[in-house]
Amino acid sequence: MRRSRGPLFFALAFTLIGGAFLGVSGTATADPTPKPSQSQSQSPTPPQVTAAPTDPVTTSASPPTKAVKLPTVVSGFTATLNPDWRVSVHGCLSLRDGVPGSVPSLAGLTIQYAAGPNAPWRPLGGLAGQASLACGHGGLAFSGILPARLNYAYYRATYAGGTDKAGTGYLGSVSGKVLAWKYGTRISSFAISKRTVAKGSKLTISGQLLYYSGTWRSHAGQQVLIILRPHGSGTWYWIAKSTTDSAGRFSATITDPVSATWSAEYTGNSANLAAIAPQHDVRLR
Repeated sequence: MRRSRGPLFFALAFTLIGGAFLGVSGTATADPTPKPSQSQSQSPTPPQVTAAPTDPVTTSASPPTKAVKLPTVVSGFTATLNPDWRVSVHGCLSLRDGVPGSVPSLAGLTIQYAAGPNAPWRPLGGLAGQASLACGHGGLAFSGILPARLNYAYYRATYAGGTDKAGTGYLGSVSGKVLAWKYGTRISSFAISKRTVAKGSKLTISGQLLYYSGTWRSHAGQQVLIILRPHGSGTWYWIAKSTTDSAGRFSATITDPVSATWSAEYTGNSANLAAIAPQHDVRLR
């Protein structure tokens, strides 16, 4: 026996206002020109000069400086739905061209999904904890694998923005949306011929593989693994392979090697999601 392949269950612009307004009141004095005398023989009496009050020099308060916020962009976003109900995403969070600086981290970056192009967006997961390489203009590349919720969905990366330790702010941004999908599949009518057998006796395992395209349809020509997990073990093994016929049916007759839990697994492909059959216990007596 060999191990079964993989797990079985899925599911700047910126504006800076600065400077100060300086207001200084001048000093006024009386006109120094002598007044005309009453008599030409009298000496002119100089007028009394009185200095006008001098206002203190005042400086207006500077308006508060607006926080710098750098515009960001999410580029190169891709999303691929894997057969095992997981979504692989890639992209780059960076600053817009010509903006000085760099993105400090991926904190605030979230992957979202929607059932349709105009359906509500829902969170799928974040990627902030990963190590990242540089990309774009002062940016950080991101990638990850997250559990899918739908076999047909749109995906996007959204950055909520943030502030670094120096107080520099970063504006939020959103990637373009990407459609990722595969045909949903299921194993129906799964059956085992016996639930208790003598050691060395044979079992027949059977079922039908279907895929969904408007309705459930027979999935012909597909390989299905017959798998078991020995009682007391946490590991699944495949013990036989069967190919579905034109009606999507498969079967295999096997000598039962051990008391175990039995099932069947379809691992999927580029167009179809994986599927797992119900589990049945069989005991040797």
